[in-house]
Amino acid sequence: MGMTRIGPGPGRALLLCLTFVPVVLACSSETEPVKEVPVEVPAYERACLPARTAERIPLRQAGTRPTVTETFDHLKTRVDAQCASCHVAPNIQGGFQYTSDVEGLKRDGARMALKADQGEMPPRATPSQLKEAVEVSCALQSWLAQGAPAGAFPVRCEASSEGGVAVAREVGDAMTDLGNCVPYVSPEYPLGSDAPKDTFFAGLTKLPRLLSETDTDIMTFDMAKLVEHGTVAFAPTYPLFSDNAKKLRLVHVPAGQSIRYDAETKRFHVPPNTRFYKTFFKAVSDGNGHRRYRRIETRLIVVREPWSQSLFGTYLWNEDETVAELHDLRYRDNEPFSDRVLVYKAFEIGGATRNYAVPGAHRCVQCHTGAEARNFVLGFTPLQLNRRASGEAGVDAKTRVEEDELNQMDRLVRYGVVTGVPVFRELAALEEHLPRLERFAEARALPGSEEARKAALELQGYFVGNCGQCHSPHGFAVQSNPAIASLDFTAEGILFGWNPCGVKESNGQRVYADCEVPSFQQDLVLRTPSSTLYQRVARDTDARVIHMPTNVPGKDCRASLLVARYLATLEWPAEKSLSPEAKLEAVRTRLRQADTAVAGSCSDPADVTWIAEDFTDKVPYEPRGHDWRQAIGHGPFEFLTRYAITERHEQLAKKRFPTNWWQPKRVCSFPTRSSPPDGHDPWNDSRDKWMVNALGNPRAPWGELYYSTPGATAYQGICANCHGRAGDGQTGAAKVLVALNGGRVANLVSGMFGATDGVSNLGLFDTLNPHGAARYLAYMASGGTTVQFTPEFMSAWIKYGEVDIDFSPRASDWSKWGANMLGAGRGACDLIRTGSFGTASAEPPSGNRNAVGGVRMWEEVCTLDNVLTDAVRGGQEPALTEWLQRAQFNVGVMAYFYLRDELSRGASAIHPLRTECERGVTP
Repeated sequence: MGMTRIGPGPGRALLLCLTFVPVVLACSSETEPVKEVPVEVPAYERACLPARTAERIPLRQAGTRPTVTETFDHLKTRVDAQCASCHVAPNIQGGFQYTSDVEGLKRDGARMALKADQGEMPPRATPSQLKEAVEVSCALQSWLAQGAPAGAFPVRCEASSEGGVAVAREVGDAMTDLGNCVPYVSPEYPLGSDAPKDTFFAGLTKLPRLLSETDTDIMTFDMAKLVEHGTVAFAPTYPLFSDNAKKLRLVHVPAGQSIRYDAETKRFHVPPNTRFYKTFFKAVSDGNGHRRYRRIETRLIVVREPWSQSLFGTYLWNEDETVAELHDLRYRDNEPFSDRVLVYKAFEIGGATRNYAVPGAHRCVQCHTGAEARNFVLGFTPLQLNRRASGEAGVDAKTRVEEDELNQMDRLVRYGVVTGVPVFRELAALEEHLPRLERFAEARALPGSEEARKAALELQGYFVGNCGQCHSPHGFAVQSNPAIASLDFTAEGILFGWNPCGVKESNGQRVYADCEVPSFQQDLVLRTPSSTLYQRVARDTDARVIHMPTNVPGKDCRASLLVARYLATLEWPAEKSLSPEAKLEAVRTRLRQADTAVAGSCSDPADVTWIAEDFTDKVPYEPRGHDWRQAIGHGPFEFLTRYAITERHEQLAKKRFPTNWWQPKRVCSFPTRSSPPDGHDPWNDSRDKWMVNALGNPRAPWGELYYSTPGATAYQGICANCHGRAGDGQTGAAKVLVALNGGRVANLVSGMFGATDGVSNLGLFDTLNPHGAARYLAYMASGGTTVQFTPEFMSAWIKYGEVDIDFSPRASDWSKWGANMLGAGRGACDLIRTGSFGTASAEPPSGNRNAVGGVRMWEEVCTLDNVLTDAVRGGQEPALTEWLQRAQFNVGVMAYFYLRDELSRGASAIHPLRTECERGVTP
C-alpha cells in the first residue's frame, strides 16, 4: 500500500499564542488594563520531507580551479601537432589551409577552435586525441580573447561566474532523482504558480541566454522553493542511457492548466508552454576523495503546438556551477546548436579528466520526433510515470525503487500536474487505468519459458527508454529508411511474440538473430557477431552497422547483456524436437554463456568517443567540389557540357509510369479499374509482363498499380540512401560515413537547392551554360566526389526493395562507383541495353526482388537523345561507353528536376513509396 505523508497543519503557532494569553490574564493580580502584546505568527512553511528514493546524487562543493598558464610558442606547437599534417602548406585537405604563425592563427584560429569544440577535428579522433583537441581549442580561444599576446597568458574558456547562484549545501547533500526533498501539497496549500513566467514563456520565440532567466528559483535546485512556483520533479521507469550520467527532471505546467490523460488512447496531452528541464550530473572525485556529482548541462523543452514549433536547447554550467549559459555553438549554416565536446575534471586529486559530449540540435530532433504523443517530449508518458518495483515489468532487478518513486503518479495527480487519472491510496489500483508493459506482452500471448518472458520484458523496457523513439512509425529511423518500418521497438511494437531467428535485415545481407551458430558464447565475443541485433549494441560502428542506441554518448554494457540474454532465450530451430526439460536446460546454458561473454568483453570505456555530425552547408553557399569550374567540361568531364538538357528532360522527369503494386494497408482505399493503365496490354507487351500472371490476369487489382516518376525514382532509389528522402543528409548511412572516413554528406535542399538572402543558390552555376546546376550535380555524382564506398558499405546501405531500380550485381562495380552513385543509374541502363532489366523470373541481377516494373520508364530515360543502336546492344566500343555515359547523365538530370521542382518545397513534397499508400494513392 502506498502512503502519503502529511505535513504540519497550518495555524498551530497561532493557536498556541491565543490559548496562552488567557492563562496570563487569569494569574495576574493587577487591576490596570492589560496592554496588548503583539503576537507574531510565523508564516506557514510547506513540509518538504526527505525523498524516499535510492537514486542519490550528492552534489560536489565548489571545484578547485588552479591557474593554467600557456605561452604562444607552446600553443603553436600544440596546434601544429593536431592540424599541420593536413592543413599547413602544401597540404590543403578539405580546402582549408592555415599558416603556422601569429597572423595565421589570428586569422583562422576561431574557425579551428570551433571544429575542435564540435569534435569534428581531427576527424575520427580517439578519445585522447579528442580531449587534446578540445583543450587546445580552449587555449586558442583564450589567446584570441586576450588579444593574441606573443608571450604567456592565462587559459580559461568557460562562462563568467558573475551574478551566479550557488546551490545551498544542505540542498546539494540531499539531492536525488526527485530533488532534495518531496514537497507536501494539500487542497488548502496547493501547488504554487508563477503567472509572470508563464506569460514570459508564452511570448518567447527563442530561449533566453541564461538558465537563471527561465523559471523562478530554477538555479537553487531547492524543491521547497520550486514547488511554490509550480515546478516539480519526476523520474521515468525506463531511463535513457547517457554515459552513466545521473539526471534530475523537472516539469512546470502553466497555471490553470494540466497534463491531461486520455484513458482511451492512453496518451498525455501536454498544454503549450509547459516546460521540461533535465539536468545531467557526472560523477567526480572531489578534493577530499569523496564521490560527488557536478552539473554539466541542463536541457530545456518548451512545448508548443504543433510539436515542430517547440523551443529546445541546453544550458552548459561553468566550473563553479553557478552560471548556466545557453549552448550556442553554430553549425556551418550559422544555425544553433551543433555538437560539442567538453572536458571536465573527473578527479580533482591528480587532475584526471574525461570527455563529455553534448548532442547537437539535429540529434535532438531525430530522437524527439518519435515522441509517443507527437509532442516532442520523451520520458513523460503514462507508461514511464507509472513507476514499477525492482524486477517488475522489465525493471532492472539491481535497481532499487523506493516509495516516493512508486508513489510518483499519485503525487503528480495530487499536485494537479496530471488530470484524468484518479487518486489512489493503493498503487495496485492504477493497473486498471494506466498502461503496463506486461499488458503489451500478455496481448501477444508470449510463448516459451519464464526465462524467455523475463528476457523479452527486460529488453522491451530498455527499448522503451532508448530505442522506441527512433524505431517507431514516426521515428527518425523509419522516416529516413522506410524499409525498416516493421522494426517497431515501442512498447506496442514488434518485440513481444517476434522470432528474429534467421530473419534478414532489410538489405538482405545479414540476420537479426543467428540461432544456428555452433558456439553461442564464442560468437558473442567475435568482432563481427553473427546476430546484428547484438552487434549493433555491442560493437562500434563499421561499414555495415551503426552502433546503437544512436545520438547518445558512451557504451552501455547493460544493452549488450539484455540483447545477448534475449537471443539466448529464443527458440532455436535445432531444439524443436527436444523435450521441454531439455529445451529449458539449453536456454539456461545459453543464459550463463551470455552473462560470461558480456562480462568478459564489455566494460565502461575510460573515455568517450564522439563523432561530430554537421550536414549543413555554409551561408552563403559554397559548392563542395572546390575545382568544379576547372573540371566540368574538360578532360574526363568534357561530356557534362556537351550534352544538351532540353524541355524533353524536364517533361520526362515528371511523367508518371506504373512501376509496381502498392502494398495494401487497411487504412488505404484504391480506385476501381477494369483494364490496364494507358491502354497498354501487358500480355502483348513484354515490357509490362510483370503485371499479369500466366493466365493473363492482373497479379493485383488494376487500381492498386503504383506509379512513380523518373525524377522521384532516380533520386529515391539512388541519392536518398545517403542524402535522405528529405534531401537533408540526415540518414544512418551518412552517420556511418562520418564515422568511417570523415565523409560529410551534403544537405541538398538547404545547400545547393536552397537560397541565400532570397536568391537561389542554383544561380552560382549559370556560368556553365543552361541548367548549369544539373551539370554540377551530375559532376559530383559521376566522379567529382572523392569519398569511396566499400562493397560492404554498399551492400548494407542500399535499400533493396523500396525503389524499383535494377543494376549490376557485381560488388566490384559498386566499389568502383564509390560515392559517385550515378553508377547505379549507369548499371540500370546497361540492363536496359541488354534487355535484362527486371526480367529475371526468380532473382533480378541486382538482387532487388521488387525490381520487376518500370522497364518502359527506364527505356525512355536511358534513350532520351541517346539512340540504342545495334552497335551499342552488341557492346562495341567506343559506342558503348558513349551511350552509357549519356544514359548516366540523363539519370542525373532526372534527379535534378525532382530536387528543384518538388523536394525543395519541403518534406510534404516527398514522393510516396509503394509502402506508403496512406500518403495518397495515385488514381
